Amino acid sequence: MPHVTYSLAGGLSDEQIGRMHDEALGLIETVGLHVGHREIRGILADHEGVTVDGEVVRFAPDRVEAAVAAQYYPPELSQFDYEMVAGAYALNVTDPGDGHIRPATTDDLRFLVKLADQLGCWGSAPARPTDIPSPELQEIALQRIAWENSPRKDCGPLDANPRSTPEVAEYVYEMAQALGRDFSLGYWIISPFRANADELDIIYRFLDRRVPMWVATMPIMGATCPISHVGAYVQSLAELLAGLTVLHLISRGGPIYCSVIDSVRAYPFDMRYGTFVYGSPEDILATLIQCQLNPRYGIPICAKSLLTWDKLPGPQAAAEKCAHTLAAALAGARLFTNAGLISVDEICSPEQLVIDYEIVQYVRATLRGFEFTDAALSVDAIREVGIGGGFLDHESTLASFREAFWEPTLFDHRMLQTWRMQGAEDMRVRARHRARQLVAEHDFELPETSRRALGSIYRRAERRYLG
Repeated sequence: MPHVTYSLAGGLSDEQIGRMHDEALGLIETVGLHVGHREIRGILADHEGVTVDGEVVRFAPDRVEAAVAAQYYPPELSQFDYEMVAGAYALNVTDPGDGHIRPATTDDLRFLVKLADQLGCWGSAPARPTDIPSPELQEIALQRIAWENSPRKDCGPLDANPRSTPEVAEYVYEMAQALGRDFSLGYWIISPFRANADELDIIYRFLDRRVPMWVATMPIMGATCPISHVGAYVQSLAELLAGLTVLHLISRGGPIYCSVIDSVRAYPFDMRYGTFVYGSPEDILATLIQCQLNPRYGIPICAKSLLTWDKLPGPQAAAEKCAHTLAAALAGARLFTNAGLISVDEICSPEQLVIDYEIVQYVRATLRGFEFTDAALSVDAIREVGIGGGFLDHESTLASFREAFWEPTLFDHRMLQTWRMQGAEDMRVRARHRARQLVAEHDFELPETSRRALGSIYRRAERRYLG
């Protein structure tokens, strides 16, 4: 082939994946799913291949397969090319001026949305405005500010969180309708095998409107699912596909899908600290399994590779995020989520968001590969230069040196003396400066009529929640 690229080989065999699928179907048929919503259980009971025993619902394998076949994902989800999802909804930020950690404000949210937009990020709003006293109004405000400052921050397949109450869902839905933007509702499986009844209730209230609906699950290895990767993923498959089958049978024709952010995924656990261990070797293995399983079910891959337990942008964050993203990309991922987050999702950092963008570009450059052609072999050039010569002024170098190597925007290739002479700024300072520069250049503006419509809906929500 004239172009050479590298990718991961190996992993689960087709036979092993088939075994996991069959075992998951068996669990759905025998263990089932706890559905604590009476009206939804009533809808499910009217279908063949469904058994309702108290609050536990079980599905025959053909019902599950029909739900998998009924999934719908927008075509653009398969067209991403090394792009990021930023957020979601962190309660703290690192200050864009001096980098210290503090609670997120409305101004921080606006700054982060603009920065994410400048870097081409998709997904949920990056931070939650804690200076607004009502949690419900915070949720409505973050969506309003996201829509006012970016065309990419929709409540669609790349949004990571469900709505918290039916009333909040109504306000957000009304704003989405006013702008013609995506809106979806979802629910989580609480491992092991319990559907979130409150989130199902919100979905139930919207059934006649046929809004897109999604399901997600986050089983924790050794805590809420088996400690082995294989066992954890069998349970993850069983929970996710059972939850998807619920949606298929109640949707009334509306689009259904598995959460792109948390699909066919299980998470390792630190027994000492009682926490997820994002960015760990086991977490990378989990992503590699996801990259194999998702295509089996037609689910787009979004790698959760930009998560870390580091509390500030630093060595641990850099190692975990870069290693994870490179491995995921070698396995086929081209969309990477949780950009800008540190301390898992407790903090959204503008400087980390800029660094994460650089990491993804670094990975992209690694995987772009190289040409294997007669010209690339360069035999004639090697003969021309001969023994003891140089290539700096050779025509082959002059013709391609601008494209041959990746030139970083943020990472530093200067020698020590040059770095000192030019101010000796460390990476965090340069990243904060870059973030402020990008936000200053942001020029997206929502049309005034749309801005007024959002403002009118938001003021009604203010009256409801603040009096």
